[in-house]
Amino acid sequence: MAKKKLQRFVETATFPNFLQPSYPEVAKKFSLAEKWNSEFFESSRPLVLELGCGKGEYTVELARKNPGRNYIGIDRKGARMWKGAKTSVEENLINTAFLRTHVEMIGNCFGKTEVDEIWITFPDPFKREGKEKKRLTSSRFLKIYGKIMKPGGIIHLKTDDEGLFQYTLEVIRQENHRLIVSESDLYHSDFVGDARDIRTYYEEIHLRQGKKIKYIQFALHEKKIRKPSGVSDDSFFSRVYEVVKMIPYGKVTSYGAIAGYLGIRGSARMVGWAMNASHHALVQIPAHRVVNRNGLLTGKMHFGGPEIMRQLLESEGIRVEGDKIIDFEKHFWNPGRELDY
Repeated sequence: MAKKKLQRFVETATFPNFLQPSYPEVAKKFSLAEKWNSEFFESSRPLVLELGCGKGEYTVELARKNPGRNYIGIDRKGARMWKGAKTSVEENLINTAFLRTHVEMIGNCFGKTEVDEIWITFPDPFKREGKEKKRLTSSRFLKIYGKIMKPGGIIHLKTDDEGLFQYTLEVIRQENHRLIVSESDLYHSDFVGDARDIRTYYEEIHLRQGKKIKYIQFALHEKKIRKPSGVSDDSFFSRVYEVVKMIPYGKVTSYGAIAGYLGIRGSARMVGWAMNASHHALVQIPAHRVVNRNGLLTGKMHFGGPEIMRQLLESEGIRVEGDKIIDFEKHFWNPGRELDY
């Protein structure tokens, strides 16, 4: 077994999708930080991590299902990742990579807001008293994730451990993170998505043993958005929200159109900030009806999941393909023409 493990470890070093930087390289700041898409994948796509990936089963399966996203499996044991790395090479899954490092070091391996999504699949629950800080959903690790994730980025946890499940829910509650999905028995729930569609080798064993698989999906609370000097919630954000609430069902408008109506033409980005903050507003704001000037769903990652904005639009009869609204002009609603000053 030891010889086979050594052989696998040696072989992984020959794979073009397997990286194992030295501790000094990571401690200083890994050379690919902020450059994963531009220099490694050579494609501008959402970046997704699987932490403690083991054999990389989720990394590989997600990459197969979602070729429009880039996936990186991370683990400290190179021999474990051999299977996932080898499978990816054999299948030419160019949207996968495997990074051998400690999860504690990922803050030095990725740039600020570089990561869109994180999967944590069946991690060590560290049941012994005093080991809570080692759990991958502890406050300590969530702070690390917050440094590299985009605002509104999603974190997924799958576990068979009831203690870790309850612990994570309590951390989310105490720190005011946004809980999106909580299933204490995933495969006897109505949930639909990758968390249910993909099963690991050990997960199948757990299910045969009658264990319940738990699943949590959540987003880290966003830091308060710094607004331009002289702009307050009452004087700007609330004015944006009043316009957005008047967008008719089945219609959309753009950030720039709202800015123009409010008399601050050229400030579409400020309207975007307001839309990002609207997900924490006390009243419901139909933010899904605001897109960019070309009909692109540029704000989709703030909706708790990459598909939610599209689903909301399609529920109103608006077709979306490739994150772009079809017949955008047909659905466009211009507040400058439709609303009285």
